[in-house]
Amino acid sequence: MAESKPSPGAAPRACAERILAARDHGREELRRKLAKRGFEASEVAAVLDQLAEEGYLDDVRYAREFARQTLEKGHGSAYVRAKLASRGFRTAGRLVSAEEEAASLRAFLDRRRLRPGALTAAAERAKILRFLRGRGYSAEAIQRVLGQDDE
Repeated sequence: MAESKPSPGAAPRACAERILAARDHGREELRRKLAKRGFEASEVAAVLDQLAEEGYLDDVRYAREFARQTLEKGHGSAYVRAKLASRGFRTAGRLVSAEEEAASLRAFLDRRRLRPGALTAAAERAKILRFLRGRGYSAEAIQRVLGQDDE
């Protein structure tokens, strides 16, 4: 009995499906992973096109969901943009509204039990501001939530 030969693209497709089963990916991130596994660029491109056409690969959906999850974890819009850029998104656009970022910051401060009114000492205030900027929160969101003009 002769063994049937897999159709071209079957191996990268199966690999892509396994990767996507674990978590959603952006097109470029998935392309990099498949290329790293040694699949031909033309096969990978065809598989990615097919997956996108079938709705399994959607950069807009992925970026929005990534932004939402990242905000929930207590990071700001700059962090979201930087992480998406590292995953192959050339332009992340304005995925996070000022209101969403401010809500994320309020929730983060609540989890940390930090009350904006309690920040009276200048050194303590400066330390918190640096910490929040390091987590990727914009000056606008910090000013909106903490109600200060010195950022």
